[in-house]
Amino acid sequence: MTWIFWLCAVALVYSIAGYGLLVAALSRLAPRREPVPPTSPMTFSFLIAAHNEAAHIEAKIRNTLTQDAGGHSVEVIVVSDGSTDRTVELAQGVADPRVTVLELSQHQGKADAINMGLAACRGDVVVFTDANSLLEPGSLLAIARHFGDPQVGGVCGRITVPSGKSGPTGRAEGLYWRYDQAIKTAESRLGGTVSAQGSIYAIRRELTKPLIMGCADDFLMSVNAVAAGRRLVFEPGAATSEPVSEKLGREMGRRTRSTERGWRALMVHRALMNPLRTGWYGWQLFSHKLVRRLNPLFLIGLFVSNLALIGQHWLYSVTAAAQLIFYAAGLAAMAFPAFRRFRPAALAAFFLFTHVAMLRGILRYYSGHKSVTWRPVRE
Repeated sequence: MTWIFWLCAVALVYSIAGYGLLVAALSRLAPRREPVPPTSPMTFSFLIAAHNEAAHIEAKIRNTLTQDAGGHSVEVIVVSDGSTDRTVELAQGVADPRVTVLELSQHQGKADAINMGLAACRGDVVVFTDANSLLEPGSLLAIARHFGDPQVGGVCGRITVPSGKSGPTGRAEGLYWRYDQAIKTAESRLGGTVSAQGSIYAIRRELTKPLIMGCADDFLMSVNAVAAGRRLVFEPGAATSEPVSEKLGREMGRRTRSTERGWRALMVHRALMNPLRTGWYGWQLFSHKLVRRLNPLFLIGLFVSNLALIGQHWLYSVTAAAQLIFYAAGLAAMAFPAFRRFRPAALAAFFLFTHVAMLRGILRYYSGHKSVTWRPVRE
């Protein structure tokens, strides 16, 4: 049990903190890469897949159209994935020739919606963005300034969680994204950002491919650019704001599906984890995506082995007590919302909640379950 305890402890420390510190340190030794703006105007196709997004779609389209294009051209492609509310009506109500609204007759899943939209995109670059994510001013120009470099295949944007409208779960989520995006900044300077997050990212049109059903669309689409020999860069100036639901049951389902689909997409591109083929990127992909998703197994191994080692040394008694207190605080905050007002308990709940969902997602993948359709998680 001793070796299991220390193996799991080292893996967790590496995954949660060690990798981030290491990639940040190494990135400071890498040559600084300056953005290379395009020398001529480009066309950017914003692709928005929507299912029952009547509450957001009109504001999303207008928000997109008000982006400063800086001489570039913009078109907006909205694809309704079998919406049963007023999504299509409201999208068509935006009277602007730059907007095209397409519709799947049935709810077939985001992959089919994106694939339909890609066939209609005429731009040099496709900007993928969620229907409920509003773009911050300057996001398009921040994306565009990288596409003069032929080695750049895609640009990954930044997600923010509105602090003024967020509860304990939202604040914990915001803290997580700040940490994750600090890692992406370092990765971008070294081997390239590992992958995109779906709220906003842009890929050269010629590098886009039809999506595979049941795979995380943002991961698969962005990593296709790496598979083609190009780089992904992280651009914090391209940002969106997206609320987080405080309804833990719905969030659990969303995160479980996200992990299942993300793991499936990672397996599609598992060859890219070979550093002999992809250099620094291979190590980054292995550490950021594979090792991190194995954290639930490391946590279980650490807890079980720690209980078995109690009495052999005072250290194991201390670590067992610390784990029990941490998990008790997290479970209490999950069961009783009032406990989430205590910040350490809210963070413990978010940590526990996230890793339970992660474990469920991986188990669903290996049980043969394939999540294809999705429904928006409401606040």
